[in-house]
This record gives sequence, C-alpha cells and structure tokens, in this order.
Amino acid sequence: MKDNIIIVLCVVVGLGLLLGGSLMLPGIHQAREDMGLVVNASLENAPPSLAFATVAMGAFRGLVVDVLWIRADRLKEEGLFFDAKQLAEWITVLQPRFSTVWVFHAWNMAYNISVAVPAEQWEERWRWVRNGLELLRDRGIPMNPQSIILYRELAWIFQHKMGALSDDCHRYYKRELALEMRRLLGQPETNEYFEQLSNAPQEWDRLLTNETVAAFVEELKNADSVFTGVEPMEFAKKYLGLREQPKKYKPAAFSVIDKYRDTPTLEQFDLFAKSYVLRREWKYDISFMQEMNHTYGRVNIEDPNDRMPLNWEHPDTHAIYWASLGLKVAGKPETYSIDEKNTDRIVFHSLQSLYRTGDMVIYPTGQGQETVLTLPDLAMFDSCNQAWERSIDKYVNLEKGNPKAVRGGHRNFLENAVHSFYRAGYRRKAARIYTQLRREYGADTEDIRFKADYQKPLIEWVRDRILHEQESSIGPKDATEQIIFSLRLGYYYYSLRKDSQAQGYEQWAEEIYKAYQARSGEVEQGRMGLPSFGFLKYQSFRQFMEDPFYPVALKQSLIGRIQVERPELFKQLQEQEAEWLKQVEESAQTGAFAPNP
Repeated sequence: MKDNIIIVLCVVVGLGLLLGGSLMLPGIHQAREDMGLVVNASLENAPPSLAFATVAMGAFRGLVVDVLWIRADRLKEEGLFFDAKQLAEWITVLQPRFSTVWVFHAWNMAYNISVAVPAEQWEERWRWVRNGLELLRDRGIPMNPQSIILYRELAWIFQHKMGALSDDCHRYYKRELALEMRRLLGQPETNEYFEQLSNAPQEWDRLLTNETVAAFVEELKNADSVFTGVEPMEFAKKYLGLREQPKKYKPAAFSVIDKYRDTPTLEQFDLFAKSYVLRREWKYDISFMQEMNHTYGRVNIEDPNDRMPLNWEHPDTHAIYWASLGLKVAGKPETYSIDEKNTDRIVFHSLQSLYRTGDMVIYPTGQGQETVLTLPDLAMFDSCNQAWERSIDKYVNLEKGNPKAVRGGHRNFLENAVHSFYRAGYRRKAARIYTQLRREYGADTEDIRFKADYQKPLIEWVRDRILHEQESSIGPKDATEQIIFSLRLGYYYYSLRKDSQAQGYEQWAEEIYKAYQARSGEVEQGRMGLPSFGFLKYQSFRQFMEDPFYPVALKQSLIGRIQVERPELFKQLQEQEAEWLKQVEESAQTGAFAPNP
C-alpha cells in the first residue's frame, strides 16, 4: 500500500513538472527568437520526404544534413552545379550556423556556375558572381557574425574573382562594380564627400520630417507613377536612375529635378539616396569606409600628410573592407590563428594590388561595351608599406620569431617599388625606399647576394637590375617590346596630363635602350642591335594612335599637347613618319615586307 502511494505521488509530481515545463515553453521559444537562436526554419520547395524527415527527426536532423552534404559534394564533383546549389540552400536553412556550407554555396555560384555560362553571356556570369557574394554578405555573415572565414571568403571573391585575371569576363566585372561605385560616390572620391554621406539621414521617416524634401518626394510621385507605392530602397534607386537616364522616365519627372536643381533640398535627397543604397543594398557602414580611407587611403607622393580616399571603384578596395571588418568583428589579435593570418593576407595583398593596378580607366572600345584599363597607382605605396610593417610586427610576436613568408614578401615589394618610382621619375622617393630596403634587409639578411647588392649606390643597383632582367632575353625583340611598352605608357600619361609619370616612363625606356645597346647592340649591331631610339619612339607613338582601345579624344589631346608644348618631338615624329612611309612605299614596290622593329 505504501509503495502504491509513493508511485502515485511520483506520477502526480512528474505530471506537474511536465505541465509546468510546458507552460514555460512559449517564453523560452520567444527568448530564443529574440536572441536569434531559432534555426528551425521551414524548407521551401523541398521534396515532401525531406520536409517530413527534418520535422520528424527533430534533434537528429543533423543526420539529414550529413546526407545532404555528401550528396551536394558528389553533385559538385560530377559537374551538376545547379543541383548542388539547391541542396546547399536546404543545408543553410537546416544548419545556418554551419559556416562551411555558406562558403561552399557562395563558391559554387561565384566560381563553378558562373564559368559554366559562356563568356559571351557576361551579364549572366556577373549575375552569378553577385549571387555568390550577396549570399555571404546578406545571409551568411548576419547569421554568423563571429565567423572570420565568411568575411575572408567574401573578400576573396572581390580580390580574386573580380580583381584578378582568372575569369575571361573579369573586365566586365570590374567595369560594372566601378560604374556602380562611381554612381554612388562620385569621381573623384573625396574625404569631404564621404563625410557628407556619413551625415546623411539613415531612415526614410527622418528624411521626410524636412518639409521641402517631403514636397520634392510628392512632386516626383505625381510626375511619374513609377515613384508611387514603392519601398524607400526602390524609390532611391529609381531616383538615381532618373538622374542618370532621364529618357527612361516621364519628362515631367526630370522637370522636377530641374526645378530643384542647385538647391539644398535636391542635394540633401541626393546624399540620402546614395547613402541609403550603400547602407541597405551594399551593406556598407560608411563610418567604417571612412576609417579604411584614413588607414589605407592613397598618400600624396610629395606630401605624406595628405591622405586621400581609397579607390572604391576597384574590387581590391572592397576586399580590404570586408577582410578588415572580419578582423575587427571576429578576429582575436592576441591569439595566433591561420584563418586570421589568411584574412590579414587578403588586406595587404589587396593593398599591393592597388599599388600595382589601382589606377582604373574606363574607356570605349568602339566595339560595343566599354572596357577597363588598370595601371599602377604609386600613391598607394605608403599605405601598403605601412600595412606590411604592421603585419610583420604582429606575426613576429605571435609566431615567436621571424615570419619569413611576410618578411620575404615585404622585401620583394620594396625592391619592386624602388624600380617603379625610379622609372616613373620620382628619384627622391626611390632613394628613400632604397634606404629602407638597405636598413631592414641589408644588414641582417642571411643571403649574401642581397647583402652585397644593397651596398651599391641607387643608380648602379637599379641599372644592374635592368641588366639582370634582360639576361634571359633571347634577342632584341624582348628589349624592343619593353621599350615600346614604356614609351606607350608615357604617351598615355602625357595625354592625361600626368607629366611627371610620362617623363619617368620615357626616361626608363631610354635607360633600357642604353643598357641593352651597351651589352649586345654595340658588339653585334647588325644581328643584335636595336633601331635608333627615335625610330622606336615613333613606332610606340604609331601603335598608340592606331590602338582602337584608346578613345579618339585621348589621341587628339596627345597630338595637341605635343604640337604646342613639345614642338621638337612633334618634328621628330613627323620626320620618322616620313621615313617610315618612304620605306613602306619602297617595300611595296619591291615586293618586300615593310620594316618592323
């Protein structure tokens, strides 16, 4: 009897506890939702068997994910990228805290699926690349803000897929990104404009508290129905479209723009629209963009205190932003991590890329779409150099020694910088960099060759490097190509009124010419020697003028400047052209080939 009473009491207590626990469940579930811990989202478009399995198995849904993951990986290996994409989407719903699946899914879209599309369909490729980066940026990172690998992978898409040369359509990606940023940030970007964007209202309701702005918005709605009944983001994007392509909208809409032109109202709304798109669509924190500008921005070569913004038209700048944000939010500065080191590498490799290719020019080809030309941006040297040094200091402490991979790259970077500044005409800057190179790598290096090299005077060291670069040449063709390339680059900079760079490249070409002639040309002029330097200058000029990728206006600017400011060069080019045409005519009469440098 006593035992039965105890059993009954236990059953009653147990039932009471179960009832009490069930009453607490709604509050617990609400708390989990408030803290973003609920991951049991429903699957859309999933087969009934999969949907049932995920609900019925409860805590064992991880087994379902394992099966899906194995299947998705197999589909990827078989080249069935679209099927793998669908499975990966289901996995991200089932386990959104699993960072690796976000990486897999984004990589599959940006790399595998995009290149499965023919290169001629570049718009479709670009759409898949954007799908990949948007998945990480808009879904993966918000769900896993402390996962540094997601920031790194997002930065990698900008740096490698868009910024490098591996994809046949990379120029299209660069152009589309550059045009979008130019639309939002203007050209050239200035620190003052970033400040104005940062101070612009962030919320639509707050913007409309200004009565004149609210009146402007109502007038746009009345002028064109496309502005009626749309979300703030859509309104802002349509406004920007109206400013760029007014013919796509009703004339009355652009009349509203004309009415408010040069007024504080239009300026305020314009700043709001651009900052709103940057914040809401591109997910950029404008204050952090400013921080990146102040830390890594371009530095005036003549005035190191004058730091300008980064070039946000370039993919590598976006790579720096996301990698730096990952280090700030998810990094552990006092603890060594290979993921963090690889994220650091994204930053200074992107800075190095900006130094080498950060000067972007968008120009018409005459054959449809515009294209992009990238040129070195020497103003990025100081920021890049400082980032290398900070990274060296960080990993000397964390790795308890000499981080060879970092220091070796820094030494190569300084060596190349000496040459770049020297041949661009910035000889004093080249000398300062050479002094740093000797100080940091000349005394304590274990490599005797470097120790001996760094004892030479700057001019001798640079010219020895010129000779060293030419030692592998098999004949005069390589030297000729180097000279003509440098001269063409000089003409290009001269047409853009960048005279110091133009002079530097012309001097560099002449030094290559003299060094080659001293080594090979004077000994065997007939077999190994080069044509006259004047002839090569004309040939490079002719190639520049005949190149369809340079716009006509640029060529006209070049001719006009040479004719007015350098009449002696203009006369030399005329004489060389007459001689060239004479040789072409004689060759045509005799049936011989025209002379070729």
